[in-house]
Amino acid sequence: MLLRKATWHEAWRSLKRAHKDRRARKHFLLFLLHLLIPFLCIAWLAAAMGTGFIFLVPLILLFGWWRSRAVRKEDSVSLSIKAPTPPIHRKLTEEDRQKLRRYFTEQALIYAVVTDRAGSEAFLKEKILPEGVEVVSRRIHLDLLKTHGLWDKMSSNDRQAMMMTDGHWQWPLINQTYVSLEPLRLLRWILRIDYYLPVVGQQLHMEVKLANEIVRNPAKVIEGEGLISQAQIEIGSQAARQFLIRCIAEEITRGYRQVDEGEDTQWATDYTTALSGKQHEDFVLGSKLVSEATQEELQWATVLARTRMNFLNWAISLMNDPTLAERSAESNP
Repeated sequence: MLLRKATWHEAWRSLKRAHKDRRARKHFLLFLLHLLIPFLCIAWLAAAMGTGFIFLVPLILLFGWWRSRAVRKEDSVSLSIKAPTPPIHRKLTEEDRQKLRRYFTEQALIYAVVTDRAGSEAFLKEKILPEGVEVVSRRIHLDLLKTHGLWDKMSSNDRQAMMMTDGHWQWPLINQTYVSLEPLRLLRWILRIDYYLPVVGQQLHMEVKLANEIVRNPAKVIEGEGLISQAQIEIGSQAARQFLIRCIAEEITRGYRQVDEGEDTQWATDYTTALSGKQHEDFVLGSKLVSEATQEELQWATVLARTRMNFLNWAISLMNDPTLAERSAESNP
């Protein structure tokens, strides 16, 4: 957590809000605790070495491992005359798990290549390259896709965009592709490349380095074995849904969103009124409350929240029926 650049940005935002938001104070104190942990561990080891207690550490670790194994074994053989409680989530077989991970890995590579190309195109639009410098993003991306057998698994529109000469993407295509950084961020989380996923309000900024890191080192995705649980995905989906509802309510109240004639919008007004200006309760976008955000900030947060919720719900549907991944891969071109 301490090595994440985003952790320090989030802590700085919490510090700026600490004087008026108890949630920000709690988050910043937790950050300070994280800073103390390494020093506390070093101090404990130093004290242990000074007293000779250090020689007992391996025994303590061995006992902890043995005890946890014994508990798992007891749980696995316990008997009951009552019918077992049906699982809340579908239990994946090892075969299903491997299929899902392979499919999510392929999607992560495709999203990484496409969004990294968008970052390269944006750079070319804004910068003037020195004479004699050659841009090779297109060649690198095409080689990566074809090497890993992903070219034929992309949509025809994506293939056409990737075939275009470097520097020939227009801003509408670049901006549209940038939104795909959110699914890539979620795929990194699902594949356990990143173990922490902050809420939408803490991740309004899109970083192309999430894609470039994978393009430069595809093995980071391919050689991993991690796969998140469905329960964790559902928590992320519900959190995104809460942000989406809050943002939509604010848009309706401000008149930014078109609603059908006769549609009941009183819920939005009541919801917004209940939270507006309440520093300890309202949702936070960056360092502002939703009720304080500009129209552009509010609409962007709505797009991100909707994208995250829809993508995670799609991931849940794949976990409930892994065959959907195979059918999706076959029909993608």
